[in-house]
Amino acid sequence: MRPSELNQLIITLLTSARNTDDPSQCLGLTRRQICKHIEEVLPPGQEVSFIKVLWDRIAERLENLESEFEITSYGGICKKYRMSHPFLIIEQEAPLRARFVGDRSYFNMVVEILDAVSNSENWVIEIMKSVDESRHLLEANGIALQSEQMLFQFLPDPALPTEIDLSMAERLSKDDIETNIEVYIPQRIDFFANRWVNFRDALPSAMSQLCRTNAKSFSNEKYKQIYLWRTEDSFYEISKEKAILAAYKIDIDRNQSRLLSMDKFPAEFKYQLPISYRPLFDRYTEEYVTHEKSSENDLRMTQRYIETKYKHKNSLVELLGRLGINKPLA
Repeated sequence: MRPSELNQLIITLLTSARNTDDPSQCLGLTRRQICKHIEEVLPPGQEVSFIKVLWDRIAERLENLESEFEITSYGGICKKYRMSHPFLIIEQEAPLRARFVGDRSYFNMVVEILDAVSNSENWVIEIMKSVDESRHLLEANGIALQSEQMLFQFLPDPALPTEIDLSMAERLSKDDIETNIEVYIPQRIDFFANRWVNFRDALPSAMSQLCRTNAKSFSNEKYKQIYLWRTEDSFYEISKEKAILAAYKIDIDRNQSRLLSMDKFPAEFKYQLPISYRPLFDRYTEEYVTHEKSSENDLRMTQRYIETKYKHKNSLVELLGRLGINKPLA
């Protein structure tokens, strides 16, 4: 089953999952429920190995659809997926061409409101009205018309922990930290170069206030990495997300922004981005898997990497530019 076919099945399934008391509301389904529903439309007698591969592909498609803002997820351990509230993303302004995303039950209504030409295979709407006129008509009905740049408006900028953040954080002394501490040192070199140096080996002039260490968890006696913000006499534990944003801010403030090719990335790259940036990063890139034979034991080795979608390269440059990546020297 092709990715586009799986996408369509998932969208159809989640669009039809409605609240019987209030049909305007989409219901959430777990990944297991989605997989089981899709299994039911397949011919009977499928092999177990095929079903396992199918479930893996459905998981990938759910992640992809979320990055495209088609669906949203909520919940913790038992996460559920549902169609997002519909909106249009502008692909071309004159004449206006936009892609409909989200709850498909609104699609025909949007086409009627705008008196538009539509294609329900790729959910593209073409409109003779201006952007402003179309936006006014849609907003009157609770639907947004957005440009790619407008998708950035709620992203957090790189920032250091505030006094309020520290006042709410756990305060630790050096005696509380049993293991070695590493300090973050910005460097204007390849993005993936190591920027964490042992506290004892770092030059004071190069050190930042951002640190990390390993701490033992009381629940399972295992070590986990924690991030710290250092002051003259104390360390404050901060979340990984705040640490990531702080690292990019330190890069910018020190005029040491990281350098990065915008064409191809290691698969783990997106996990070095703030969480809120990842859906857009996924939208502008595509993940690939290659299988290569090892020369030593002839085993097949899997490698994952990410490539930029050509039509989204400028948007990706703008997205990562918000983090100071490839910023020219001041």
